[in-house]
Amino acid sequence: MKEPRANPPARSMRRRLAVSVFLALLSFLLVDAAVVYQTTLTGINTAFDRTLLAAAKAIGDTVRYENERITADLPYSSLDAFEAITRGRIAYRVSGLQGEVVAGTEKIEPFVGEYSTRNQFPALVEFYEAQLDGEDVRVAALLQPIYVEGGYRMLSVQVAETLETRRAAAQAAVIQVLRWQTALVLLLALLVWYLVDVGLEPLASLGRQLRERNPASLTPIAASATTELKPLVASLNELISRLRGLLDSRERFVRDASHQLRTPLAVLKTQVQNARAVSDMPDLLGEIETSVDRATRVANQMLSLARVAASSDAAATAPVNRIDVVALCREIVVELSPLIARKEIEFALEGEEPVTWRLANDWMLRELIRNLLSNAIKYTPAGGQVGINVTTDVARRIALEVWDSGPGMSAERLAAPFQPFVTSGVGGGAGLGLVICRDISLQLNATLDIANRTDAAGRVIGLRVTFATG
Repeated sequence: MKEPRANPPARSMRRRLAVSVFLALLSFLLVDAAVVYQTTLTGINTAFDRTLLAAAKAIGDTVRYENERITADLPYSSLDAFEAITRGRIAYRVSGLQGEVVAGTEKIEPFVGEYSTRNQFPALVEFYEAQLDGEDVRVAALLQPIYVEGGYRMLSVQVAETLETRRAAAQAAVIQVLRWQTALVLLLALLVWYLVDVGLEPLASLGRQLRERNPASLTPIAASATTELKPLVASLNELISRLRGLLDSRERFVRDASHQLRTPLAVLKTQVQNARAVSDMPDLLGEIETSVDRATRVANQMLSLARVAASSDAAATAPVNRIDVVALCREIVVELSPLIARKEIEFALEGEEPVTWRLANDWMLRELIRNLLSNAIKYTPAGGQVGINVTTDVARRIALEVWDSGPGMSAERLAAPFQPFVTSGVGGGAGLGLVICRDISLQLNATLDIANRTDAAGRVIGLRVTFATG
């Protein structure tokens, strides 16, 4: 047998908000550091590229065409001045008309790209990054014109500089910026923690208010001035209202049940006591049986009423079934056929099958039809008529009508037909049948209409109860 899972630890909304904001600030800090580094490196490259271009021009100025060959008389020692300025190591290459190395090192690969005529330098020069002896270098490729045999030709002068000085300068700038920004983020984190604490104070106040309430109090919670908490307070008040209604319903059920059951039980006790002093036992036993039947009927109706009241929350999760309403009416008629036969009632069921309805808690519809039909049989005199009509309209709304040829209802009773424990005095009922049907109709989002049946002269010839889906 598996052990029940322990409840997960409570999560702090304050900590969650503060951590989320802090992570957002930290992400901003990292992105900003990358942007600052790249921006700083671009500015440093612009400044250092000028020196690199000056070195390329100085080398280009030493290129000569003499005795049908190209020469460049620039010793490496002359680059010391440029290395002192850039604080990096510099290498160069001068390529001849056929791409051959005229001066410098062959380790610098020839530039094979295109020269842009639009740059910030007054020369045909391209700057790019490459590898030299396993190190990253910045290369300036300069086109140098040279006069050769009656015309000008272009040579390529490339100067490469290692990047450690540029990167070190960019990193130093980023570190300086990050120091201040890190301090700022820490201050913002403390400020965010404080602001989150202040912002959640109304929620904490609501929690304290709920903890300090009397456990037996079902009064509404005072509305909060915070807009965000108003939906929560409204939902809590709605829950309290539903709970208060449920408790009132249960209290009323217990009170009414005790009142209604006390009377027949008291009568039953009196009849049992009288049985000791009288000799007419059959009549007395008949009265006792009637009292027991009435007590049983009241208990069953009270339990049905309680079951309907308790089914509202379960209806949302109950499985949905396809119900044939006409077939269901036929089943209940067969169930109550002994009562119909005992009073020799003429019964009619009208409705074309199938009249289907997708419904959860189908027992409610069964209970409603049984109560309506039982009432109709009870109030219809012997030899009378009772019927059920099931119809549908174009919108597939279902109407179930139960009619009888009984005495109908008085105007006062029709004005308040769902008053519990109020009967017409016929059949010894408890006055709960219509109340149960009303509650079921509300649960099923349907309507229940009660009206007297009249003839052409306006005389009451029975009662009609119509149950209609919405």
